[in-house]
Amino acid sequence: MPSTFTWLDHSEHDRRRVLEAVDRFKETDTRDELGLGAIRDTFADLLFPGTSTIQTRARYFLFVPWMYRQLHEKSVTKDKVAARARKEEIHLRDALLESADTAGVLGKVAGAALKRLPSNVYWQGLGAWKIRLYPGSQQEYHRYFEFLHTAADGARDDDGESLDGGRVVPWHAYLPPAPDTFPEGADFELRPDEARYLAERICFSARQSLLAFLVLRGKTVEAPYPWAHPQRAEFPAHIQDILHHSQLLAESMHGAALLYNLMLAEELPAGPRRDERTTTFREELETWVTELRARSDALSHWKRSEFWLLVQQRTHVSGATHRFVEQWQEYAPWQSVHRATDDVSVRRLLRDRERQLKGARARLGNPRALELWNGASGVDRISYRWHSAARILMDIHAGLGGRDARA
Repeated sequence: MPSTFTWLDHSEHDRRRVLEAVDRFKETDTRDELGLGAIRDTFADLLFPGTSTIQTRARYFLFVPWMYRQLHEKSVTKDKVAARARKEEIHLRDALLESADTAGVLGKVAGAALKRLPSNVYWQGLGAWKIRLYPGSQQEYHRYFEFLHTAADGARDDDGESLDGGRVVPWHAYLPPAPDTFPEGADFELRPDEARYLAERICFSARQSLLAFLVLRGKTVEAPYPWAHPQRAEFPAHIQDILHHSQLLAESMHGAALLYNLMLAEELPAGPRRDERTTTFREELETWVTELRARSDALSHWKRSEFWLLVQQRTHVSGATHRFVEQWQEYAPWQSVHRATDDVSVRRLLRDRERQLKGARARLGNPRALELWNGASGVDRISYRWHSAARILMDIHAGLGGRDARA
């Protein structure tokens, strides 16, 4: 019998976290092998609210509400809306695959087997940007579909909020209209009014974020990480502070991910694969040590009490996670190649951390679990959704008239 995930549909937030966790199992750069996900997501939400690692293109933020408005206009009932929405989203996928730019089409590879539809992938972001005004889950929206759209005809304030006795308007009133032929002929090119609308929604809903700053003043998205952005000196002080802490976490904990994978590689059966993997990770750890030696002053003066205060004001971090991060920082494995690759205490810290997180499913010391290792798990440096956010920013900038529209 195949394994399954089950959860009670108590909140959209909890449901989204489960679905995103499932998706991360498919992506080597976002797998949370060391239990840092809550910290990583806190900084990602501060910097790029409404985004996720599996979002691809900005115009999906319009495709989804356009689709639901069309279903309302077609008088689709609540018992049929989920099935009809899936049908329309597959239709949209097929139309996008006929366009000149197919990069980022959701379902391009999965085809009819697509499980997470764009409406689900973008649901949380639509709410975060105040495009979706209905506060509940997608399943609840389907359940009350007819009532919500019937109730959407009353008076509204300047931002589209209902003035009709507290009734909920499901979508923002000033959403740009869908093209007459939608979804036929759909593409990812944002028209100027659409790009201005998304920029306004971001700045209205998250004006203190790096995402909003780059929407308004960004000249490029060509940077490997947000802290490497050429305009960093122009960022507001509070964003500079967030980037300072997020950069030090990402840089220092990257070595833990590399060492964890080296330890896995060493437990492979003797042969070319083990030799190749161990050589690769030892070389990457040597490169990491060289890089972080240049950052030793910043790391040694890192005010981690301020870092933890920033994190814990926004999310719960377990005592075990706190101790793991602190112990790694105290060992400072970046001070020498030996400490980064072969120190017994440092290795024990990682072995204990995996066992604490995974129990009997831990790979280290477990040949059967090791068989499922693909040779590199969670080895990319934390980027806090920068690459997804950058792609969305590129689309918006192109629609606004250029700036950096290069892929």
